[in-house]
Order: sequence, then C-alpha cells, then structure tokens
Amino acid sequence: MRFITLILTLCLSLSVSAEPLLIAAGAGYKKPLMAIYDAFTQSSGTRVEAVFGNMQQVLAQTRDSGRVDLVVGEQAFLAKSGLFDRDIVLGTGRLVLAYGARRLSGYQALTDPQVERIALPDPKKAIYGQAATQFLERSGLMPSVKDKLMTLATVPQVSAYLVAGTVDAGFINITDALGLADKLAGFDEIPTDLYDPPVIVLAFPKDRPESEAARAFAAFLGSAEARTILIRYGL
Repeated sequence: MRFITLILTLCLSLSVSAEPLLIAAGAGYKKPLMAIYDAFTQSSGTRVEAVFGNMQQVLAQTRDSGRVDLVVGEQAFLAKSGLFDRDIVLGTGRLVLAYGARRLSGYQALTDPQVERIALPDPKKAIYGQAATQFLERSGLMPSVKDKLMTLATVPQVSAYLVAGTVDAGFINITDALGLADKLAGFDEIPTDLYDPPVIVLAFPKDRPESEAARAFAAFLGSAEARTILIRYGL
C-alpha cells in the first residue's frame, strides 16, 4: 500500500511539474524566445506554450483567455493596458532599416525614385511600426516617402517581404535582422535620437495567479545561458 501511495504521489508530482507555461509575446522576438523556451524546458522540464502576434493580439489574448501566464512586450505599451502587476526588464529594442534585393546607401536614400516600396509593421498595433513612424517624422522624411509605405501586421511579415524581394526596404527590429542577416541585402541601425527605443520586458498578468513555473522562468532569464541568447539577438 505504501508503495502504491508513493507511486501515485510521484505521478501527481510529475503531472503538476509538466503543466505547460503559456507565454504570449510580440512576433518580432520569436527567434530568441523560442531558443530560450527550449533551453528552459531542458533545464526545468516545464514545457512552454508559445503565442506570438502583434501587441494588440497579445493583449487581447491576455485579457480574454485568462490563461496567459507571462507576456513579453514593450514596457510602456503593456503598462498602459492596466493588465499587469509587475515586469522584469529584458533589454532595449533597436529599430533598423533592412534592405531587400539591393543595399541602399542609408535611410536618406528612401527618397530616391528607384525606391518604390517601403514596408513597416502596423503603427497602431506593433511597437516597431510606432518606432518607424517616429523616425520618419523626426527625420523629416515622412512627406517624401508616405506614398511608398506598405503597412503589414508584424515584424516577421515585413521580414518575409524583404527576403522575397517584394519591397525595397523595411523597418524591423535588430533581433529579426540578425536572424536573417544571410538573407538580406544588409541593414542599418536607426539613430536612437530619431525614435524612442522600446524597453522590452517580461510582464506578469495581474488576473492570473503567479505560478512557481512562471517565477522559475523569470529567474531563468537571469541565467548566463538566457542572457547569451538575448545578447546574440541584440537585446
């Protein structure tokens, strides 16, 4: 009887530890986060269910499902929603101008007649779309390029258009640019005085009880292994 009880207790313990962690995040950080999720799962045995999208989608999922344990996104955007108790800073995002079939001489070249299509994530829903709009306005380029702009939903969609050569240039984050370096004609970082660099955080939804797995994942982000991945992708 004691042996059976021990086995049942062990099985219960294993089922609890195997409960997946649901993390929603901005689509522009899929590559580093998937690498971190895999490393965390190998380290802890806790599986991560990953949801990616633009930040409006992430907020809707967090608010409506009641199942999201953690969210990765831009600090000010998440704070404004009122959905989160606290956050942990992961790093600062950087905006880049990436090139499709041919490299341009820099962002001033966006006004050239040969440049016909410039992609950016949706400024109403994506933080790097907002950053790109800030840059175009502060640099004074907006009046000259506004008719060339093609609005897409997310950073990965802009990247896909760049890789396909469908657009001449596009605004993405350095994380995606580094991951696609061998598929792009190149990219240039945008000077940070021409936009507000987004602060990327891990946030805890206030209406979701904070689990041991969520706290363990937050702690794992401070490990050398996780920091190495984040630095590799520009955070």
